[in-house]
Amino acid sequence: MSSDIVFGNTATQILADIKLGSLGCEICHTLSLRIQKGLGLTTTLLGANGKLGAILACFAKRSGLGWRTQSRTELTDLQWSGAFDDPAADSVFVQGVTLINMIGYTGPDEELLRDINIRFVKDLLVKAADTGVAHVVLASSAAVYGAGDDTPFDENHSLKPITPYGASKSKMEEIAHRFAATSASPAITILRIGNIAGADALSAAANGHVRAGTPMPLHRFPDGTAALRSYIGPRDLFDVVCALSKPHNGPLRTINVAQPQPVSLDDMLRAYKTHHLPQLTWVDMPAPDSIPHRVILSTDKVQSFVNFEEYDDPANAMVQQMVGVTTR
Repeated sequence: MSSDIVFGNTATQILADIKLGSLGCEICHTLSLRIQKGLGLTTTLLGANGKLGAILACFAKRSGLGWRTQSRTELTDLQWSGAFDDPAADSVFVQGVTLINMIGYTGPDEELLRDINIRFVKDLLVKAADTGVAHVVLASSAAVYGAGDDTPFDENHSLKPITPYGASKSKMEEIAHRFAATSASPAITILRIGNIAGADALSAAANGHVRAGTPMPLHRFPDGTAALRSYIGPRDLFDVVCALSKPHNGPLRTINVAQPQPVSLDDMLRAYKTHHLPQLTWVDMPAPDSIPHRVILSTDKVQSFVNFEEYDDPANAMVQQMVGVTTR
């Protein structure tokens, strides 16, 4: 996509800053209901039938938040094709609403990466400004940082994506920053999400090996340890999105999303085996030079919004949060 994208000038109302501080989900729930009743504010979850959207929709329903859900099917509150000239878009883009965009593409097709992760978001921001949407929450990824060097990535770290998916999310962020600099922009929050227990590449690979009846390779480094990664459980992810879904004053904000306790991949496999895949087996293999030992996100910023529980066994606790949660 060309970098010379021109945005419109339509003015939009930005709601007053609502500072919620450090929240548990119960507090978030209570305040959300008060806000919705007092201001007529609603939250709409886009892509509620996708992997991450389904997780958030599940916990939102359990919590009684009253979020509206969107997909292309009749299984959600709103059915919208994703085309901005579709009349159904009028029920999605409503003045004062918060839109949480979980529509995205993670596959290898570079044209789809451009269309869904970049162009769609650019058009979404324009439509949001035209209709007076208060706040847009965009799902980015830790993949924008690239390979780790044992130093935790904070939000000011340079972006050096090494995959087409990471590059598409980096470009999406660039477009959002440019749009946020215009007078038309709604509040924008970018979530750089780490690995999610049950919705990660590791669990997908583990499921594949169980179906095939083959052991899964687990890379070990010369010191005998497995790779260390930043993860978050499904319920903890919902708590974060819940806390950060309220409109805010000021510039675009970008926040890493991960549980503050990194986990090793061998601990994750043990937790998957215990709670999800009892037939899972694995075999140790030397880690190739191309695989970084530690890829960790700094969580200082997100911890100013959410009080995370400190787990005795983080991998086990996060995988347990998968119970009863439907993902694609």
